Amino acid sequence: MALITDAATTWSAPITLGTDEVWQARKGTVYVTTTTSPDAEDGISLQENHAVRFSAGAVVRHRKEGVTEALIVREAV
Repeated sequence: MALITDAATTWSAPITLGTDEVWQARKGTVYVTTTTSPDAEDGISLQENHAVRFSAGAVVRHRKEGVTEALIVREAV
């Protein structure tokens, strides 16, 4: 399990997945996207405890919403 604890309000650098993964927001609200050049309103909104599954080879970016800290958990499946 990998933790992302430093999510910013701007989109992260792209992360290419080597295996299928589930991404879950454990704290705060986060957005995740597979769009190449996402705008500020792009992506899937994940509230606390919501999750989404991505396939191997996907290129994922993330960002948090607001000033509250965010915690994202990545788990290979």
